[in-house]
Amino acid sequence: MQTRSTRPPNARGAAASSLAGAAKRYPDLPAVSLNTSGLSPQDSSLATAIHRTTLQRWITLDYLLNRVLSKPLRSMEPMMQGVLLTGAAQLVFMDRLPAHAVVDEQVKLARHRIRPGAAGLVNAVLRKISQMVAGVEPDQAWEPARDLLPLDGGCVRLSEPVLPVMGQTARHLGIATSHPLFLVNRWMTAFGEERTRDYCLHGVESPPVIAAVEAGFDREATELYQPHAEAGFVVWRGDHGALQGFLKQDPSRRVQDPASAKPIESTSDLKVSLALDFCAGRGTKTRQLAAIHGGAKIGATDIDDARRSALQASVRGFENVRVVGPESEPPEKLDLLVLDVPCSNTAVLARRPEARYRFDSRALSSLVTLQRQIIRQTAGWVGPGGVILYSTCSLEHEENRAQSRWLAGLVKGEIVHEQQAWPAGRVTSYQDGGYHALVRVPD
Repeated sequence: MQTRSTRPPNARGAAASSLAGAAKRYPDLPAVSLNTSGLSPQDSSLATAIHRTTLQRWITLDYLLNRVLSKPLRSMEPMMQGVLLTGAAQLVFMDRLPAHAVVDEQVKLARHRIRPGAAGLVNAVLRKISQMVAGVEPDQAWEPARDLLPLDGGCVRLSEPVLPVMGQTARHLGIATSHPLFLVNRWMTAFGEERTRDYCLHGVESPPVIAAVEAGFDREATELYQPHAEAGFVVWRGDHGALQGFLKQDPSRRVQDPASAKPIESTSDLKVSLALDFCAGRGTKTRQLAAIHGGAKIGATDIDDARRSALQASVRGFENVRVVGPESEPPEKLDLLVLDVPCSNTAVLARRPEARYRFDSRALSSLVTLQRQIIRQTAGWVGPGGVILYSTCSLEHEENRAQSRWLAGLVKGEIVHEQQAWPAGRVTSYQDGGYHALVRVPD
């Protein structure tokens, strides 16, 4: 009986192991975590880059690999899928890594993590993938072509026209940008071809780390950050350790995309004495709420125990915030209820690449049902004249406008404000998408 050899942890092994686990569940992927414990800072950065690139371009990589495999990639054992996917990701989309070194390291990985006989297959397949790549054209804007793949700035030129024919617009766009055909067709119907293309291309961006800063902060560019186009935000350029130190300098500083900040910002003119952030997650919006409504009593909760524990740590230092259990009704009627509900995440696919693969009609219907369950459970907690803030990270009508109108009908209230933000921009102009509405309960 053959046994697998053990090797010290390395970047490529960590990425391949994580993606092997994901391959068992694909396309129904949860948030896919990467364990970098035991890696040097340099290897941790490499592993993170490989892992993210593979997740973001899974459909494209699957398509290219299946052109040179004798059986479908998804029929192979999970670790083989992990090794081939991460190897192809490096060869096609990470041009700073020498191709011969990538192939050599993936072959070693196959030999030690799968079995000695797997090395030959990995070597042959990845060499063919390497030959598919003619080079990177960093200054060329992507246009649909059978030999061009979009990059976050520029294109990958393939050596042969292997992508779907141009007459198959939705399929071509889906393969080139790694979005499921169901989602591309849906966006084509809802938004038209040009906007669909823009949203798909935004989904292959490398989103910057953006931090919200306190009023009066000097945003002049430094080695650590540069000003974002949206006032009150900076784009972080330093490392993770320096970022943690920067955030600790003021309690209102937080990692947050400008689009994510808009829902809570929309409540700034409300008179709030008692508020509850019901789907608070790890507390980013809760902290923003506490900063804007400093005189209010604010409760926050999340149904997930791990997130609620992180929430408790996140709001430490905010004297007006109390973390409560998700099952208990507030003792008094609320002035403001924040419902940042679970959603499809289709407005933030650059940051949540795995969300695109699990999106289908059944998943959407399930989410809409869950959102309405949350609304029904909590809407009655708001007092006369109070406001419910409903928000998502979605582009989908069923989760957004249709849902806020259903909510308004349920409470016999009115929508007094709503906004849809669209994913757009790069680096200092980058923003995710999202939706929010303010529904006022009648007096």
